[in-house]
Amino acid sequence: MKNIKYIILISLSLLVFPACEDNVLNLEDPGSPTDATFFRTEAQLEVALTGVYESLNYVRSVPFPQLLDHTTDYAYNRGNVGGTVAVTTGGVTSTEGIINGFWDSFYTGIQRANNLLTNMPKAEEASDPGRYEQIKAEALFLRAMFYSYLTELYGDVPFRTEVTSLEELEIKSRTPKAEIVASIIADLEEAASILPPTQSANERGRASANAANALISRIALYNEDYVLAESAALKVMNSAETPSLFPDYEALFTDAGIGSSEVLLDISYINGTKTHSLSQVQGSRFGGWCQLVPSQQTVDSYETVNGLPIDEDPAYDPANPFENRDPRLAASIALPNNIWTGHIIQQHSDSIATWRIEDGAKVERVFNPNAANPAGRKIIDPVDGTEYVTGGANRFTAFTGYFWKKFSDAPRLLGSLTGGPSPLQSEQTIYLMRYAEVLLNYAEAKIEAGTIDASVLNALNDVRERAYNNSGFAFPAVTTTDQAELRKIIRRERKVEFADEGLRLFDIRRWGVAEKVMNTTVFGGPANGFSKIGSLNYVPNIDDDGYIDYTGAPSQPRVEMGNLDYRELEERTFDAGKHYLWPIPQAEIDATENVVTQNPGY
Repeated sequence: MKNIKYIILISLSLLVFPACEDNVLNLEDPGSPTDATFFRTEAQLEVALTGVYESLNYVRSVPFPQLLDHTTDYAYNRGNVGGTVAVTTGGVTSTEGIINGFWDSFYTGIQRANNLLTNMPKAEEASDPGRYEQIKAEALFLRAMFYSYLTELYGDVPFRTEVTSLEELEIKSRTPKAEIVASIIADLEEAASILPPTQSANERGRASANAANALISRIALYNEDYVLAESAALKVMNSAETPSLFPDYEALFTDAGIGSSEVLLDISYINGTKTHSLSQVQGSRFGGWCQLVPSQQTVDSYETVNGLPIDEDPAYDPANPFENRDPRLAASIALPNNIWTGHIIQQHSDSIATWRIEDGAKVERVFNPNAANPAGRKIIDPVDGTEYVTGGANRFTAFTGYFWKKFSDAPRLLGSLTGGPSPLQSEQTIYLMRYAEVLLNYAEAKIEAGTIDASVLNALNDVRERAYNNSGFAFPAVTTTDQAELRKIIRRERKVEFADEGLRLFDIRRWGVAEKVMNTTVFGGPANGFSKIGSLNYVPNIDDDGYIDYTGAPSQPRVEMGNLDYRELEERTFDAGKHYLWPIPQAEIDATENVVTQNPGY
């Protein structure tokens, strides 16, 4: 059996997976096999299962985990990629594309899983018994994952575990979230008892027992069942084939990390089957469009190498803010003066030229499309005397001054500059679950349950130690056993460990801090460096919830040429009375004649 991405390629020649229409819960998916013509052989079960996986591979310009993270305090979205701006600015409605897209895609996956699970007994005698059970377990796993996202995004939702034709349709109202959670956890426990602990290299992308238990741990943690979250995490940590942390955090999110034992579940892409544009929209102007970019708030969330927030460490220098910081900052985010995609990254308005880098050496001065300059301004490069006339303004820059490195496929971005494949058709693998999450789930569950012991510190410190590998700094070990302090630490740890991986929205909701961190102005770094910030000795205040307060900071709205102040990019609004859940799609309410009701406030 081949890797999932190749199975999808074969399956697409047999099945059509159309965009979802406004059907009631997509109950009759025209892309699904029918029981009259299918489900007669093991091979047909495999094809049907691939159709279920395909619904997990939801791309709305960018893969869905990254789309979710850009509805949070992590980042700024220039150009409204994927439709996140309505969410971040408080204007989201029940007809927004992003609201309908998640609902339609995941309910299509549920219907495909239900179709397979209902009809697969017809192929039981023609199938290998072991593989037959595994196909069932994978379908249970995927259906549980779809429902886990739906319940976290929308709350109570209609719940079905059987295939339903339109002729037999019974309109269902919303099922309480707790009831759905109990059911999908039972399904995941069954799946974990059947699936192998891990999948072999040529089966990468499929569910495993470790992935099922990791998902149980995540769902239990999100729903405050800390005993179950701990026990499910322990099953992974004590598995016969225990995963391990990849030794290099930055390399983990490149081709080097693909297939490593840390990655419990991923989504692969292949040109001609399915690709995404994440590399293009995250990349700098050297190959990209710099639309999805980290905010100043995210940069300031990374601790110093002393294990302290920047406002608590007297050694932090606001004039040199990137020095002596948690190595995950530079590993996750391309910072000013970093070498990335073959060039020195710089957005200072006088840096109209920069160096092209090969094998670590400066080889050529080139025009810098990332520079924050207005159109028509002439600048003579002091290095070689070349006169440049800027061709644009801030629309060619990141606005924040930073770029995501994670999942941005730097080789393809660089290659596109010389005629290589476009980053718009990126094949970069996206991770859905990692072993680091299991360790932090375990630690947080025990912190919240009040059962703090050495194993909590070990789990936390394993993740922190890996982050510091090959950095030249000793990692700042966590030694406190105070619950309140550990709660602050684990929340900071999750924010920086999982940046741009799709978990932040659910974290800030379940911690009850979304109304604080999302009611603010998004800041970008100063276009002309940190000299003014440093001369003022300005450091923002960071409270116990991770909210970063820039009161008194030199700032002004974005302007073409840039200045020495922080840049004000977007006013965020979050109404605690309604925004802790997304609205139910209006098409669903209309199609069920209001049997499916709307969430409060919408």
